[in-house]
Amino acid sequence: MKKLLIILLLTFTGAYSQNSYIVDKKGNKSFIRPELTDVLLIDKRISYVNVGKSWEKYIKFEDLDQAVIGPSLLKSFHLNQQKRAEVYFVYGEIPDKKLIGVAITMTTMHGSMSSSVTSYELYVIDNNETIIDQISTRSGRSESKIESRGKIAPMIRKYFSDCPELMVKLDKYDYADEKNETILSFFSDTQYINCN
Repeated sequence: MKKLLIILLLTFTGAYSQNSYIVDKKGNKSFIRPELTDVLLIDKRISYVNVGKSWEKYIKFEDLDQAVIGPSLLKSFHLNQQKRAEVYFVYGEIPDKKLIGVAITMTTMHGSMSSSVTSYELYVIDNNETIIDQISTRSGRSESKIESRGKIAPMIRKYFSDCPELMVKLDKYDYADEKNETILSFFSDTQYINCN
């Protein structure tokens, strides 16, 4: 029984690894081990280990076209045809639109005390990478931040209501709380949902 369990575990882990990969801007594709991959948003790079290898490698966001890491998709976009591309998680996609975004936490030290602020960016873009709608907000308790967080779920519903799987995911995080903070967990759930 133990041998069967080990074989099944290795089979599923190997199959899952074959679905995780990085494609650089030159079109080179590397299969990676998702359990040993770390997206370093603040450093704008991905740390990863190739399938069958044990040493760590890095790719800078500026060299990345896309990365599939387990259920997540990171992709490079030239929003509004900007010259410099930025990398975002793709949360959902329908034939004519994508929902992309990122949450980046900055920690600062003041003596022995530290404080953290998280910035959240969410964009609805068309297939030409033109921004249709967007919300940028931060963690915190000011009235303006609470108000902007309250606009996240309505914006997603407005453009993606015909993507049932994305609506189910949104429903997990869209319930009333005093500071509209629960919806921010949507950004941590980076599973890519394709409704094409």
